[in-house]
Amino acid sequence: MNMARFTPQNIRNVAILGHSHDGKTSLAEALLHSAGAIPRLGSTDAGSATMDFDPEEQKHHISIGAGVAHLEWKGTKINLVDCPGFADFIGEAVGALRAVEAAMLVVGANSGVAVGTEAAWELLSEKGEPRLVVVNKMDKENADYPGVLRALQEAFEPKPVPLHLPIGSEASFRGVVDLLHRKAYLYEGGKVTEGPIPADMEADVETYRTQLVEAACMADDTLLEHYLEDEGANISDEEIVRATHEGIRRGLVVPVMCASATSEIGELQILDAIVELMPSAAEQPASEAEEHGGLVPDPDGPPAAVCFKTTADPFVGRISYLKVISGTLKPELQLFNTARNQPERLAALSMPLGKALQPVAELCAGDIGTITKLASTLTGDVLAAREVAVEVHAPGLPVRTYQMAVSAKNKGEEEKVFAGLHKLLDEDPTLALAREDTTHEQILSGMGDVHLAVNLEKLKRKYGVEGELHFPRVPYRETISGTARVDKKHKKQSGGAGMYGHCVIEVGPAPRDTGLQWEDKIFGGSIPQNFRPSVEKGVRKAMEEGVLVGSPIVDVHVRLVDGSTHPVDGKDIAFQIAGSMAMREACREAHPILLEPIMSVTVTVPERFMGDVMSLLSGKRGKVGGVDSLPGSKSQVTGHVPLKEMYEFPKELRSMTQGRGSYTMEMSRYEEVPAHVAQALVEQYQKDNAGKVAQEV
Repeated sequence: MNMARFTPQNIRNVAILGHSHDGKTSLAEALLHSAGAIPRLGSTDAGSATMDFDPEEQKHHISIGAGVAHLEWKGTKINLVDCPGFADFIGEAVGALRAVEAAMLVVGANSGVAVGTEAAWELLSEKGEPRLVVVNKMDKENADYPGVLRALQEAFEPKPVPLHLPIGSEASFRGVVDLLHRKAYLYEGGKVTEGPIPADMEADVETYRTQLVEAACMADDTLLEHYLEDEGANISDEEIVRATHEGIRRGLVVPVMCASATSEIGELQILDAIVELMPSAAEQPASEAEEHGGLVPDPDGPPAAVCFKTTADPFVGRISYLKVISGTLKPELQLFNTARNQPERLAALSMPLGKALQPVAELCAGDIGTITKLASTLTGDVLAAREVAVEVHAPGLPVRTYQMAVSAKNKGEEEKVFAGLHKLLDEDPTLALAREDTTHEQILSGMGDVHLAVNLEKLKRKYGVEGELHFPRVPYRETISGTARVDKKHKKQSGGAGMYGHCVIEVGPAPRDTGLQWEDKIFGGSIPQNFRPSVEKGVRKAMEEGVLVGSPIVDVHVRLVDGSTHPVDGKDIAFQIAGSMAMREACREAHPILLEPIMSVTVTVPERFMGDVMSLLSGKRGKVGGVDSLPGSKSQVTGHVPLKEMYEFPKELRSMTQGRGSYTMEMSRYEEVPAHVAQALVEQYQKDNAGKVAQEV
């Protein structure tokens, strides 16, 4: 499609959100096809949809990344950003909302307000995003537009109001009535005709239109005054359109439309509504202008753009999706990335149509496009002229709540696996990889089990290596609760140079979080001064390996009180070995105990699930601290739970609350493991490491 040059006033950037499987991608496909942007209607089930082009999306039949495509309708360019509805990929929606001025919330006519609907509404409200609602799948069995409308009005504020009424339902769904303009549109045989409102719908049309008009008037004080004076008799359709547009822009009006994406019924009226009612790229909220350092969407202003999405292709390289916030971008333009303190030279520009990238000569303020092979720019970064000081804060990404240890499936591929994972981190800010110092494992963190599994599928497809996931080992620690005195000698004189090291140490508990408290209490020269650090080195070595389950020993006071040496065989390594042997034996005698990490957990759930969640936490050896009531009939439960018990919690919480619960946790402290739990852990460790334990003893 050969695009004309568009100004911010005739660009609409719209994100599409909603519950998974309510037809967001199918709706985007129908809009693109109805506008002539694509030659045929693709299918998510068949894996041929324009927006779902990644093999992982086609395999799982869900959107995983935010798909971007554009179309032209009645002299207006519409950029659509199709966001995943599955909770594990909400980070894509957060990034997408940085690039749009409005959103469409898609709701299933036969499923109503689902958990994904609620999550999307909360996200849009948090971002202050203007929105409209599309009730999709009107041709499906059990489609219930009035019921869905009631559910929307009961669940959300401001209460959504109808802009469309369906003509027919389920198999008989054949068109829509536009309440704003009092027009009916019938779809038949791939064609749409404008006709009179069906006689049996006239009463409903007037009733529902009144809701729309009243909502629109609330956004305009003068119009509201006229409406109250003469009950709306002298208010023109043009005034209602203007007030509806303003009400949507200010978040006071949320119109509801209806459609069937797969049958392509209602799509043309949705396109009309986007052009006529939704805010343009020029209508940037004041808060956004402030966030963009005062820059406004002026094509003649200083060039600046924000990167809201990044993908990496093994053949093409890095692809950066940009929203131009000021000026006009052109190839070879040099900008500056303030976040990375790096210059970037723009290569070829393009407009995305799903996977296809259509070359363009320029991208003006308010538009969305892609640039390949930027050297350092990642999601959330801003590019601008060096002299323009633009500091755009990173979006509030959701908290990563799911962790698994990751390793290479095949020996010898560790380096390749972690190199590939780091490239995937560049694409997805909600993915993180960190090394756990105690267990020496690499921990992959994300939004859920599907999120991590999909990224391992990408790793195999893009970089040809396989990783595997398993529950992380708990980073236990060991300490002592008693005291002990040990005399240990390391002596070797069998052939060649001899070795001799001898030390006497006393151990006892030290205050929590003090590590090793080392004290040299030798008076005189029983151990020469140069060998005493060697004993300490051996002690520290033994502390790294533990005596119960192989975990580090912490918070011990060690005194070096005596020892001896040999004038010829006394050596550094001998004193290290003696110190290590003495420390292990001393800790075994000083009543060793096992410590486990305790997490501070905060769980937010609808009130009706509060009791179940409290029981779940208590069953995990948790101590519930308190319960607070939150707006929206929600409760927040706080408590402290051992980390060992939290690895399955994300799945359990999702199942228990039908996906409506969320939680955060952070490290609080270490506490002693209950005796019966510790005994089982020690026995299992000894069984798994029988040879090593026997050798040490």
